[in-house]
Amino acid sequence: MTETLLYYFVGINVVTFFVFGIDKWKAKQGSWRISETTLLLLAVIGGSIGAWLGMKVWRHKTMHKKFKYGIPLILIAQIAMLFLTACATKKQVTTIESANQTPIHKRQPIQDHSPNVFLVMYDAEIGKQYLLEAIKEYGADIKYDYKIINGMAIEKPKNKTLEETMQYFKEVKGVTTVEYDHIIRLTDPVKPRIEIQ
Repeated sequence: MTETLLYYFVGINVVTFFVFGIDKWKAKQGSWRISETTLLLLAVIGGSIGAWLGMKVWRHKTMHKKFKYGIPLILIAQIAMLFLTACATKKQVTTIESANQTPIHKRQPIQDHSPNVFLVMYDAEIGKQYLLEAIKEYGADIKYDYKIINGMAIEKPKNKTLEETMQYFKEVKGVTTVEYDHIIRLTDPVKPRIEIQ
């Protein structure tokens, strides 16, 4: 993005500089001229340095008040905006860098499982009736009922820990397994499973 802006900035100033030169040449020839609005607009959209240099080098529009005072004002305003933007960017970079310098022992560990949700698998022959009754009685919530397998994602009650809730559901009739709801990050390396027969 910064490189693109730099190319634009250089390009618009070169174009503006030569447009001022072309307009001066046309003025000497007595032919069709480039409008003052176009010249000022080129300065406003980033070509203020090219406009100022064009006025000095080509000795063009130096006596017109809107150019004599307007172009330097536009240039000063653009330099001020550039300065303010650069200061804000520097502040953000400093903040990000200082955040990354937090000592490792003070950083929060990344959890590898959900702190509130766990997975329960149940026996197909016994069904999920006992599990549904246990969920209601314990005050838990069903986050997702998997239709293609005999399992559910269950959210623990707010007043219970995940471990005690999982232990409770291990005792429910028909439940075959109770597991953590593991979080898989896209940045985690892929670990292929190799099965040997």
